[in-house]
Amino acid sequence: MNLGRSKDMEEAGFDLTPMIDVVLLLIIFFMLTAQFAKSLNTPLDLPTEPGERAPAGGESELVIDILRDGTLRVEGNNVGIERLMQMLAADQNQAKARSSRLDVLVRADRRCPAAHLNGLAGQMASLGIRDWRLATARAEGGGS
Repeated sequence: MNLGRSKDMEEAGFDLTPMIDVVLLLIIFFMLTAQFAKSLNTPLDLPTEPGERAPAGGESELVIDILRDGTLRVEGNNVGIERLMQMLAADQNQAKARSSRLDVLVRADRRCPAAHLNGLAGQMASLGIRDWRLATARAEGGGS
C-alpha cells in the first residue's frame, strides 16, 4: 500500500556556524575586558615588602592610588579628598545594604610622603573604614 510517499524524508540539518561565531566573539570580549581592567592600574613604584597574599576572592571593590606627589586616583581619574570621601561613604552604604564589608586597596607610590597616606587613613577612619589593605610589590618571599 503506497500512501503517496515516494521519497524518504530528509534529515533536518543543524548549522553550528552562528553559534561558533557568538562563542568566539564572547571569548574576544572577555579577553579584552580583562586586559582593560588591568590597564586601569596606574603604574606606581610600590614598596617591596613581603606581605599577606591577595585574597582568592578576586579584585577589590575600590582601589585608591596615591601618586608620588600625593595626588589621589580612582580608576585612572584624579579625585580630590572630598570627592573620594563621598565615594567611600556611598560604597560603604551599599556594602552595608548587601550585608558585606567594603574592601579597599590603597596603592601608594614608594616615594610618596607618608603624610599623604596617613591623611587618607585618618579620613577613612573618620568614616568607620578601619580595615583596608596596602599594596606592595612582590618581594622574593611573596606579597600582594
